This record gives sequence, C-alpha cells and structure tokens, in this order.
Amino acid sequence: MLKSKITTKSQNIAVSDPKVSPPHPGEILLGYYLEELGWTQADLAKDIGCSYVKINEIVNGKRGISASFAIDLEQSLGTRPQMWLSLQATYDIWHARKKRKRVA
Repeated sequence: MLKSKITTKSQNIAVSDPKVSPPHPGEILLGYYLEELGWTQADLAKDIGCSYVKINEIVNGKRGISASFAIDLEQSLGTRPQMWLSLQATYDIWHARKKRKRVA
C-alpha cells in the first residue's frame, strides 16, 4: 500500500463560476493522484482490490465516489475520505440544481 507523497491543494478546489460544473472527483483522482504517482487505473484497482471497470467509471465521471470507496482511497493514497465525499457532494449538488432549473 503506497501512501501518497503528493502535496496538492486539491482539498481547496473551488468553483468560482456557478455556470461551470465543478470537477467530478474522478477527474481529481486521475489528474492529481494517479498521474502524479505514475499509476495506471489498473494499478489503483489492484492496490484497492476492486475491478478496473469501477476505477475507469469513476475516472470517466460515470460513477460517483461512495463513502466506502473514499475509505479505500484513504488507505491506498493517504487522502482524507471527507475530501472525496465533499468533492462528490459539490458535483452532485451542482448537477441537481442545473437539472432543477431545466424542469422549472
């Protein structure tokens, strides 16, 4: 289990323009963690003990990050689960508001 040596400001990612979607947590996982570590999606899947498909769906924004998976990321990357859940909630809320405005 590799602990992340990455020091990023990803916990402070903010979206200043309400018209622009916040990043999906999978984008952060790929750009700030996997690429910085030189890991592939398969490497992370093996380290966590899950399928490559699951990682790929998360990285491509087709699947969200659950509390359980956030804990897996904590153990594998040394990140805080709260960060992943906050990123996911921010993304979900932005899209729910956008959808609500289209319906109204």
